[in-house]
Amino acid sequence: MALGRIVRLPRWNPQTFLLAGVVILALYLVVVPLFFLLWSSFRTGPIGVASELTFQNYRGTYGDPRTYTLFGTTIIFAVSAAALGLCLGVVFAWLLERTNIPFKDVLYSLMPVPVAVPGVLFSIGWVLLLSPQIGVINVILRRVFDLDTAPINIYSLPGMVFLEGLHLIPVTFLMIAGAFRRMDPSLEEASAVAGGGLFATLRRVTIKVLWPSILAAYIYVMISAMESFEIPGVIGMRAGIHVLALKIYLAASQPPTDYGLVSTYAVLLLLISAVLIYFYGRVIGQVERFATITGKAYRPKVIDLGAWKYAALALFGGYFLVTVLLPFLILCWASLLPFYEVPSVKALAKLTWENYRTIWEFPKVGLAFRNTLIMVLLAPTVTMLLCSVVSWFIVKSGARGRQLLDILTFLPHAIPGIVTGVSLMWVYLTLPIPIYGTIWILLVAYVTGRISFSTRVMNAAMAQLHKELEEASYASGGSWPKTFARITIPLLMPAFVNGWIFSAIAVGRAVGSVIMIYSPGTIVVPVMVWELWNNGEVTATAALGVIMIIAMVAATFIARELGMRRL
Repeated sequence: MALGRIVRLPRWNPQTFLLAGVVILALYLVVVPLFFLLWSSFRTGPIGVASELTFQNYRGTYGDPRTYTLFGTTIIFAVSAAALGLCLGVVFAWLLERTNIPFKDVLYSLMPVPVAVPGVLFSIGWVLLLSPQIGVINVILRRVFDLDTAPINIYSLPGMVFLEGLHLIPVTFLMIAGAFRRMDPSLEEASAVAGGGLFATLRRVTIKVLWPSILAAYIYVMISAMESFEIPGVIGMRAGIHVLALKIYLAASQPPTDYGLVSTYAVLLLLISAVLIYFYGRVIGQVERFATITGKAYRPKVIDLGAWKYAALALFGGYFLVTVLLPFLILCWASLLPFYEVPSVKALAKLTWENYRTIWEFPKVGLAFRNTLIMVLLAPTVTMLLCSVVSWFIVKSGARGRQLLDILTFLPHAIPGIVTGVSLMWVYLTLPIPIYGTIWILLVAYVTGRISFSTRVMNAAMAQLHKELEEASYASGGSWPKTFARITIPLLMPAFVNGWIFSAIAVGRAVGSVIMIYSPGTIVVPVMVWELWNNGEVTATAALGVIMIIAMVAATFIARELGMRRL
């Protein structure tokens, strides 16, 4: 370069600085923990102790036949649970979107409710219903049919699959319902004119057209099942049936802790999830090839079920019975007893509200509620503000690097909650950032875990805003920060609030993402429920669980009402 030549630097404006800051923050939240996780899997010593890099952890893990049994159990659990959730989710979506089933508005309002029941409480409720020793249903069946042993054992892999599958149905429904609603019915009408019956048309036309959306939903819920900790923790730990998420927790919590083994298992679970995310992205990319929505107006055909509509209504009733009502009622019963026993006329004399009074005398219960409230208010707010800026750059800015930002914000969906906890444990016990053992590390975990969902919510809403709204502000002399704060955010407020509430629900029920990094001073209510249950405090667990379910369900109904407000 000749001397004296002027090097022109790029113009930096507020948007550029903000984009750089957001990218750096995304890198910090996502890439740094993954780097430390991978690095720790090659170390043999504990955290904070110098050690050499080695492949010993991987040789020990993959040279152990039990690893392949663990891998197989995890795959069977995830594939089977996702299949159950998908089948019923598709059926429910079709019934509500394309048929004349009664009480549609009521059923729509109820569908998200099971999401509000934390997995740990859902599985505890079913233990009290189907435990071979104390399960109410088993006790009744033994008495009615004069059986010596319990006919149903919830402490089994099919039991785990059953519970996880039921818990995944609302997620599948929410992902599939829109595809049924937007599909042009002319294809189905053509099949009917050609003599195809209802089920033939459903099988040969509807399902085939919607297959990419259905397959994408299946992969998504399979990832959710893969990272599930609560149901395997309550059922599988007692039954000795381990999946990867549970094995990581046990390896980290039972002394002597083999941190290299913990990290190696976490990397394995992360790789499986990453492969599924890759295929999910490929499938989503194929959805446009099957698009049936055009500029031509149409009205979705409503199929008359005749007398079968009451059977369909009964199917919904049975679903809500097993996912919400039965677990909640048995928890209510247990919460009113000094010591748990199977419901009977004799036990009615022992009912008391004492557990609801004494639960507040348990150590750390008040602290757990305070920490949970702080996180429920703070984590969704930080997440939605961050994701609003991210979405603007991805959708509106046209800036270089926005594709990288989009990838970075979707990557956390491939990181199971338990892996997030292990990664953050390594980061903040290694770097000189003093937040380990404080409530701020929980905030980092919650925000990291919700970036993917919240960004997608804001991306969809941001795409609906025409650029002329912002251009009018710029023409009037408004800067980008003012335009974003006074124009963009107010117009996106319905989506912002919906994302905030659903993120708050997720924070309020999460166990896996914080079970590895909480401390006595940072305990939250879901972890408190987990601790009480593992300590054998059945009635106290039930009382705390009833309070938690009521609060979560109330929040879900609020989310549903706000979700009805469209941009």
